Amino acid sequence: MPSCGDERSLDLDVALSHVDGDRELLRELFEIFIEDYPRMFEEMQNSVLGRDCPTLERLAHTLKGRLAYFGAPGARNCAADLETMGREKDLAGAWKTLEELASAMAGVLRELESFCRERTE
Repeated sequence: MPSCGDERSLDLDVALSHVDGDRELLRELFEIFIEDYPRMFEEMQNSVLGRDCPTLERLAHTLKGRLAYFGAPGARNCAADLETMGREKDLAGAWKTLEELASAMAGVLRELESFCRERTE
């Protein structure tokens, strides 16, 4: 069975479609996300440690929406799985899913950072 992060990292066409092709606006959104994501991930880890299902559900829902907006289906699916775990108060597979999310996000973040560097090259 494929893991939640198996799909390609990022579909820039999807992301650009949400901002009417405005590459500068998309860069700004990516930069905000790149800065904000580590805190979100840490808070999700802490919510699993503390068995705080409502916080995990809320954070994962927010992350899922951002990743869908950016066209990152694999990482989005990991966030959706975490959201469901929080909603159903079943954290049995949460650490494995967090690991899969971290792996999927490594590729997403690389692509986001690469896109953000384009303007300076």
